[in-house]
Amino acid sequence: MPVHPENDPGIAEFIEKALAVGISHESLVGILTARGWPEKEVYEALAFHFERRTGVKIPPRPGAGASAKEAFFYLLVFSTLATWTIGFGYLAFALIDWRFADSLFSRNQQVFETYTVTWSLAALIVAFPLYLLISRIVVRETAAHPDKLDSPIRKWLTYMALVIAAGVFMGDLITVLASLLRGEATSRFLSKAFIVLLLSGGVFSYYFGGLRKTEVAAGAFSRDRLMALLSSAVVLLLAILGFTHLGPPRAQRELRADSQRIANLYQIATQVKLYWAAHGSQLPPDIPSVAPVYADPVTHRPYDYHAEQGSRYQLCATFARRSERNDAGSVPDQWAHPAGNYCFSLDASVGLQSPPMYFPE
Repeated sequence: MPVHPENDPGIAEFIEKALAVGISHESLVGILTARGWPEKEVYEALAFHFERRTGVKIPPRPGAGASAKEAFFYLLVFSTLATWTIGFGYLAFALIDWRFADSLFSRNQQVFETYTVTWSLAALIVAFPLYLLISRIVVRETAAHPDKLDSPIRKWLTYMALVIAAGVFMGDLITVLASLLRGEATSRFLSKAFIVLLLSGGVFSYYFGGLRKTEVAAGAFSRDRLMALLSSAVVLLLAILGFTHLGPPRAQRELRADSQRIANLYQIATQVKLYWAAHGSQLPPDIPSVAPVYADPVTHRPYDYHAEQGSRYQLCATFARRSERNDAGSVPDQWAHPAGNYCFSLDASVGLQSPPMYFPE
């Protein structure tokens, strides 16, 4: 705990008598620091001595009370940094899973991956420009006031961010290694490991290196600008890949509508199977008698139903897009369909394949 000269008259008396006999300020600071006094406390004692001799308090430096403002900006910097780096990682992982598709790990995940890509793109679009803008303000402030590089608030928040980044790095690395142990392809593992190292290495090298700066030089500003340009280029490239994979919002709406149509048909087929078992191997006369709540999510028209001989029947719907096969192509999908009106030939006496995952609102 720092000792104030008012609470320790010994150091105040020593300074007063040492200056009275002609000992210079530099020698006095050297003597006291050699005896274990912190340099900051020595200068505090000198300030107290001169305030008492002159009868005037030392005026506070303009801007010295800007701690709350500094905390505000640094909290914004690190919160936006966390948001866009997490979005970057999720987007990169989703694109890697799509590029290096594995039928054992990617089955029936199309809608889930779409949600991941859309959320990640939104995080990048919102958080990354804000991060650049706020970081630019902070860099300008430190360039105008180099003493802010030694701000305790800056150092505490930076170290906290580094601790969080270390935790995220370990969590991501554990996830990647767990995927490898589950038998994922080596290309997927190496690509994901590279993304984790790219993000964590970039954050650590930039901010940990920034903590060691004691003054703002021309090269330091160039370092900040270089990091901004490199991160902007990487984020822009990944965002373009994400939009290319995702397609326009209209395509995503059509995919959601088709996914809901398949989910509805699956529920109707399940009720038909239950009706068949409960009514002595007899098909229902129409859909309303077994599933009256299901209709097309866009047109709100009921689905077409055609009973055939025995246990066979057809369920028909009009789809916006052609479906994609869910696995490596070795087994045909019961719910695969072309664009336009299509009828599924089903059998009430046999089991149903689960449709692709659907995530409602």
